[in-house]
Amino acid sequence: MAGRNIMIKLFFIAAVSIIAISTAFFVACTSYVTGAGLEFGEKSIHVKKGGDFQTALEKAVPGDTIFLEAGAAFEGSFELPNKPGAEFIIVRSSAPDAELPSPGTRLDPIRFKDKLPKLVGGVKGEPVLSATGGAHHFRFIGVEIGPTIEGLYDVVKLGTGQEKSVEELPHHIEFDRVWVHGSPVEGQRRGIAANGRFIKVANSYISDIKRKGDESQAIAAWATDGPVEIVNNYLEGAAQSILFGGAGSFLKLVPTDCIVDSNHLNKPLEWKDRDWVVKNIFEIKNGRRIKVTNNLMTNNWAMGQDGNAILFTTRADNGRATIIEDIDFIGNIVRGAGGGLNILGSEGSGGHRLTIRNNIFDDIDGRKWGGAGHFMKATEWDGLVIENNTIVQKGNITNSYGKPITGFKFRNNIVFENEYGIKGDNMGSGQAAIDTFYPGAVVTGNIIIGGLRSMYREPNIFLGSIDSIGFESLTDGKYKLRQNSPYLKAGTGGGRIGADLDSTRIGGK
Repeated sequence: MAGRNIMIKLFFIAAVSIIAISTAFFVACTSYVTGAGLEFGEKSIHVKKGGDFQTALEKAVPGDTIFLEAGAAFEGSFELPNKPGAEFIIVRSSAPDAELPSPGTRLDPIRFKDKLPKLVGGVKGEPVLSATGGAHHFRFIGVEIGPTIEGLYDVVKLGTGQEKSVEELPHHIEFDRVWVHGSPVEGQRRGIAANGRFIKVANSYISDIKRKGDESQAIAAWATDGPVEIVNNYLEGAAQSILFGGAGSFLKLVPTDCIVDSNHLNKPLEWKDRDWVVKNIFEIKNGRRIKVTNNLMTNNWAMGQDGNAILFTTRADNGRATIIEDIDFIGNIVRGAGGGLNILGSEGSGGHRLTIRNNIFDDIDGRKWGGAGHFMKATEWDGLVIENNTIVQKGNITNSYGKPITGFKFRNNIVFENEYGIKGDNMGSGQAAIDTFYPGAVVTGNIIIGGLRSMYREPNIFLGSIDSIGFESLTDGKYKLRQNSPYLKAGTGGGRIGADLDSTRIGGK
């Protein structure tokens, strides 16, 4: 009998030990206690329809993946918390990878809409998603976000501009293959306010960012010292698709080391005559070392401003900290606008070292799009290089006013003289305007269609029509010179003249 009792006790101890070990193993694997609408697994949290996404954000630890049920909607104003560690917390669709766009491919929201979980605004005046207080290392993949209630303010709000130290800035926040949008009826003030460090928006689609009586941007960054990376996206913004600067910050930050590459920035033509406030396509008001490359920028008309597509204009919203310097605008196509460039460096600490190289400016037509149809409107800048561009515009080459532009080089471009060519305010055009508004300038090696040799001091090529240049085609918008064109190597030093772009790379995919 005693032996039997001993055996029972040993069996009981063994069973308890096995249960304890199994429980410890289960806890170690799951890390969390199951909650309503949430299922926890090893390094994963599954949020079912009706589940509490904010709780999932709070419970997740670096290295976890939060799976949101594909096709389900989650309503609220969600805030990314600040957590220790440097591994990304990934928030993604529960759809398998094979049912989402492959990495590096831009999201098509129509094709993949049913596979995207949706975060939608649930608190009036609040963003759908925000990150403050130094929140960091979150990556969103295959998620739909927006709109806010009544299209107010930001769909995604990263940072506030009121941070008292750089440690308070959100950082390492990434959006990959997401759809951010406003309401087709009410529009939206802003898609993403990218005010943080190491912010990345890639392979995504931002649409219906438009507003009546107010400006709107697909992406805007002003309270950041960078970097911000915007790559291979489709971006709709009525006032600007992308804006750097335009507001102040407590820390007087300058957006720095930013990349804008292989995006399509567009205003849908159905927005015309609908009272959405239209201004520009792309603008820098405050920024340093920003590279804008391989983008397609389409459709801009005079409405809230004069129709110029691209602006580099210092605005003293950030006081003396405001500056634009070391900007590269290279390999882009700008098509369909009431004007090309507006350059102004007279506010804050001014504008310095801007390069406009190897771009196509096409259909710059004031009669069609409103505005004056000039290639460039400019005043007070230090170091402006415009070279190897093909410019098809209906207005003047430049309209200059105010203080002069120093360090100006205009060479190896194809451009139209039209009525006044290079014109200065109250100065007429040609060499007199160059000497007054661009002292010490280099203006040479250009094909100036319709221009007169007597108007320019330096050697340029003057042709009567665009047909004489020898483009492969004038109807495809590529403006590529034939190999037998007499002007293929007519630039300075026997170099290339006009733009030479690989159209398959422009605007991403």
